[in-house]
Amino acid sequence: MKVHRSAFTPPPKVMSAIVHVEPGIMPEGVSAKVLERLTEAAFGQRRKMLRQSLKGVPGALEALDALGIDPQRRAETLSVTEFVEVARAI
Repeated sequence: MKVHRSAFTPPPKVMSAIVHVEPGIMPEGVSAKVLERLTEAAFGQRRKMLRQSLKGVPGALEALDALGIDPQRRAETLSVTEFVEVARAI
């Protein structure tokens, strides 16, 4: 649904829109709570390497090692599948 710029004060120079997003199916074998904690820690500090940002998550660094994921990578370089694999390993 589009929202006209006159709906805002002061009016922006661009048009806005409302988007409805439906969550996908939760991957099997992984807890939503674990996945949430993992991604929160990974993206909590901008531009930190995984070894630094995940050191507070028990078992995360060991899971990275077991899966062959370089702990010097940054969170934004991991795919969703890689995050799910790490959450399963934890």
